[in-house]
Amino acid sequence: MINPFEALISKIKGSRTSIEGNVHITNEEHKFVLYQSNESITDIKAKLKSFELPEDYISFLNCYSNAAIFKDAKYNAGGYDVLSTKLVIEYWKGYSIDHPYYPIVWSSHSVGCVCVDQDRLHSGRGYLTWIQTIDPDSSIDINLTFTEWLDQLIEHEGKEFWIPFHEEEE
Repeated sequence: MINPFEALISKIKGSRTSIEGNVHITNEEHKFVLYQSNESITDIKAKLKSFELPEDYISFLNCYSNAAIFKDAKYNAGGYDVLSTKLVIEYWKGYSIDHPYYPIVWSSHSVGCVCVDQDRLHSGRGYLTWIQTIDPDSSIDINLTFTEWLDQLIEHEGKEFWIPFHEEEE
């Protein structure tokens, strides 16, 4: 199987190892673990049948069941978790996230979720939205696809570039 995310992941600086099929990348600041997926596209769609799924996110889950990215290298904390199919449902229910949204990435740093906005899935302008758990009514449209968001996150070295506060700091 060709991994469409390999070129993107190769942009992450650090030493790379593979342990039991899982990709581990470590640098001075961050740790990354991308867990090998054993789920077929059919299984992924069946488990997330309540949601309209973007093709690039399905492709990611077909390659990696989930991922821990930009975790602090020293404390293995913070960063982001690209959610497994099971955790998408658990977070969606646990945080009472309303339609048209469902979470696909959890941020431990700002305590919120990058969500798919199903109403914007075919807009041509991206479909991701940021929902912070402390203020769920003030969502931020990210206007990127999952692949574009991941690429930008790597470019910004894990900084939450979509949150206006962080843009002002730079």
